[in-house]
Amino acid sequence: MSKTQNPRALDRDEAQMVEQSKALADHGPAELRDLIGRLRARRDRVQRQIRTRVRDGRDGPDTGARDKKAILTEAIARVADEMAARKDGRSAAANLRKAVAQKAETPRWTGPDDRTANTGPAETPNTKIAPSGALHAEGMRAAIARATGAR
Repeated sequence: MSKTQNPRALDRDEAQMVEQSKALADHGPAELRDLIGRLRARRDRVQRQIRTRVRDGRDGPDTGARDKKAILTEAIARVADEMAARKDGRSAAANLRKAVAQKAETPRWTGPDDRTANTGPAETPNTKIAPSGALHAEGMRAAIARATGAR
């Protein structure tokens, strides 16, 4: 492969992605993840084309695809380096210092203001129905339906 890469090997979208990989300061983390994903997809597609041509016995001068793969690989490396540099900026120690500062600013919760006893479960919302275990006339229908079905 030659030292000077052929930018004509790329199509318009690929050339735009490579240009974006050269100016990464104005991209956010989500944009970088999207860009590296698209670059990897294009590189993998070119790699599959190269392997298919070799497998089929068409291993003639295929410098265009190999140049394209090299350019895309360099662009992926640039984006990956930028992502790693940004990740190193958010180290665990910095995150810990930030968490300790936030905890110091937040007042502690001391519990409820008043101490009232629990009065037990709430009343049954529908007082017209029989309680669950009633076996007299008011609860017979519900008990029979649960147990065996209608008589």
